[in-house]
Amino acid sequence: MKKIFTILALIFMQNSYALELQGVNGVEILAIDGKKITSSLFKSDEVPEITPGEHQIVVRFSNTYYNDQLVRSRPSIFTLDLQQDTKISVSGLTTDAKAERAIRKGIVWEVITKDNQYNIKDSDILMDKGFLPYSDIEAVIEKYNQKNNISEPALITAVAVVDNKVTATAIDASVPLITLYQQASREEKKAFRLWLLEQDMK
Repeated sequence: MKKIFTILALIFMQNSYALELQGVNGVEILAIDGKKITSSLFKSDEVPEITPGEHQIVVRFSNTYYNDQLVRSRPSIFTLDLQQDTKISVSGLTTDAKAERAIRKGIVWEVITKDNQYNIKDSDILMDKGFLPYSDIEAVIEKYNQKNNISEPALITAVAVVDNKVTATAIDASVPLITLYQQASREEKKAFRLWLLEQDMK
């Protein structure tokens, strides 16, 4: 029987891929996982947290129409399971009247990937007051998360060593690193150290 032992990785896997998230057709991405984003288009090297998995996203619609009428929605917040490069869009908001009507009813956000497309309806709206509402979007998100008892899961990368082959997964960070490593056999420790060395050489 193959002997399997899982130990926490002390570094992020260098061969893990990152994702690109983009807002199109007037969609602005304001924050991800509680962190403010300064552009509606960003890549993972600008936001290291963009890796496959669930992420809390904050977006809003903002567009200026032919009559210089700016139409802007309040920020919406929802969670996405990101596995590929993803675009968040809206459709049909070709005039200021249509956009304002959609905002009153609740904007339908379109999530688009290479392999799939689906809509998000009735997303929660972030509320803020003051002269410059949402200027501190991170504080607004923190209040929302506290009110709704939302917290990020304590997950970190783990490595499973099976016959010197290594695969990555995510596990509860409450398990002590040293305890798991000390429980490994000499062969398992050796396999893990070799794997780390190989990652550094890539």
